Amino acid sequence: MHITPEMIREQRFKVKLSGGFDKEEVVNFLVGVAEDMEEIAEENSLLKSELEAMRSKQRDLEDIFLSAKQFSDEKKRLSEEEASATVAEARNTAAAMLAEAQQKIDEAEQRGQELEDEARARAREIIEASEQAKEALEKEILELKVKKMNLFAELKGVMDSYQNWLKELGNVDQGR
Repeated sequence: MHITPEMIREQRFKVKLSGGFDKEEVVNFLVGVAEDMEEIAEENSLLKSELEAMRSKQRDLEDIFLSAKQFSDEKKRLSEEEASATVAEARNTAAAMLAEAQQKIDEAEQRGQELEDEARARAREIIEASEQAKEALEKEILELKVKKMNLFAELKGVMDSYQNWLKELGNVDQGR
């Protein structure tokens, strides 16, 4: 049974002839108890409403905390995605740069090989031209030696003929 302050005020007791209580004192006590009970009930009601307000604030704070956590988690997820994208982009850029560098190296090696081949071909041409020039010079030298020998032989023949002519002249002069 739930006792209210009204019930206490309205409570009446039977009076016995054998030594009962002072009615006025009992009524005053019951009125005091009822007033105390009303104060306690008001205070209890106030505390209940404060408790409900606190619970509401707690729910609001929990909602705010949950929202903040979700926001934080979303920011973290987005940051991780952005970081992953940045890393992937950096890897792709590095791979592209590496491929480009490798292509340039390959092109440089190919151009170097072409230049070397051209230099070797040019060197062979120069060597062949030098050998041909050498052969031509050797042939010309040989021809000149032959001409020299022929010239000397002719000159010797002319000289011999002049000597013979001079001898004959000398013999002719001596014989006169």
